[in-house]
Amino acid sequence: MYHFLTVTVALTFALSSFAYAQDECRTVDTVPNFNLTTFVSAPWYVQQQAENAYSPIERNYCVMAEYAIKDEPSFWGYTVQVKNSAQNELGVKYGAELCAYQTEGQDIGKLAVAPCFLPKFASGNYWVIDYNEDKGYALISGGQPTIKTENGCKTGDGTNNSGLWIFTRNQVRNEELVNEVRNIAKDNGFDISVLNDVDQTVCDECEDSLDTFLVRGVEKDCGWVSERFTWLRCLLYASQYCPQTCGKCD
Repeated sequence: MYHFLTVTVALTFALSSFAYAQDECRTVDTVPNFNLTTFVSAPWYVQQQAENAYSPIERNYCVMAEYAIKDEPSFWGYTVQVKNSAQNELGVKYGAELCAYQTEGQDIGKLAVAPCFLPKFASGNYWVIDYNEDKGYALISGGQPTIKTENGCKTGDGTNNSGLWIFTRNQVRNEELVNEVRNIAKDNGFDISVLNDVDQTVCDECEDSLDTFLVRGVEKDCGWVSERFTWLRCLLYASQYCPQTCGKCD
C-alpha cells in the first residue's frame, strides 16, 4: 500500500509539474554579442508587426525605424535617438521621436524605449531577439512574452512591454527571408499569428479617398471639404479621408 501511494503521489506531482510547465512561457534570450553601432547604422523597414496601442493595424503602411547614437547621454540617461514613421492607406504620415538605452550592458540586445521627456522607469522593453546584418533582418520583441495562447506566447498590446516586429534592411519584401524570421520567432516560443503584414509598396503616395463619408448622417466627399471652411471641415470631419485637400501629405 505504501509503495502504491508513493508511486501515485510521485506520478501526480510529475503530471502537475508538466502541466504547470506547459502553461508557462519560455524565457527568451536576446542576441549574443550585440553590436549597437552596427544595428543603428542604417534604416530598418518593418515587414510584419503585431498590433499594439501605438501601432494600430490601420497604419501598417511604410513603417520604418531609424536610430542614431547620441553624442552624449540625455538628461535621463538615454543614449539612442529613435525615429519611427508610418502611413495609413491614404498616405497620411505618422511619426514619433523617442529615446532608448541599453538596459544590461553594451553587448546585450536589451533596450528600453520611451518618449525622451520621460524618465527611464517609464520606458518599455525593446529586445533584439535575433539579428543578422549579413542577411539583413532583425526580430524585435517588446520584452519577455508572458501571455499564453493556443499558438505559443505573446507580449501585451498596450504601450509598454508590447509588440513583435520583423525588420529588414531592404524595403522591398523578401518573402523567403520573412518566413525565415517567422520560423525563428516560432522556435523561440512566440505566437506568430499576431504578426500582420506591412505594405512597403506605396510609400510617399498620398491622395484623397474617392469614397464618401458621413457628416452628421449625410454623405460627403473631398470636393465638399474644398468648397469652403476647408480648415474647419478638415479639423472636424475629413482629415483622415482627404489628406491632400487637408494638407496632411507632408
